[in-house]
Amino acid sequence: MMEPLGQLCARARFWASLRLDGELSELEGALLDAHTARCADCAEFLASSGAATSLLRAEPLVSHAPIRVTVPRSPQRVLVGAAAAAVVVGAAVLGGLVDNSSSHSPKTEASRANVASVGSVETADELRRLRRVGLLIPRWLPRDLPSEPS
Repeated sequence: MMEPLGQLCARARFWASLRLDGELSELEGALLDAHTARCADCAEFLASSGAATSLLRAEPLVSHAPIRVTVPRSPQRVLVGAAAAAVVVGAAVLGGLVDNSSSHSPKTEASRANVASVGSVETADELRRLRRVGLLIPRWLPRDLPSEPS
């Protein structure tokens, strides 16, 4: 069997498939009949696909035995999963205890650690001033937005 010669043949073969399933409209059926009247390749495709479909639909349905897939569970796999869960729970409990104990202790100047320093900023007030200056920089905002997208 030859490949479709063009877009018209491809469309006709699609319609032939729809006709076999009983889903072709009257207009598409008329266009398919007109095309197969002048295109021998598509007429042959329609006849051969119709014959194959009839043969397949005439055959009785064959049922097969159900497929059963079993996944073996090894005791080692269960133990590894339980150990991993215990480690996660233990870490969460320990993290909560450490966080709670450190939040009740008084903060002294010596216990604070510098996390980051910015240029010549020495105090928190100077850092706030730097951030405030960044917030006060005027930014351009569009004022006249169209009511409907174009």
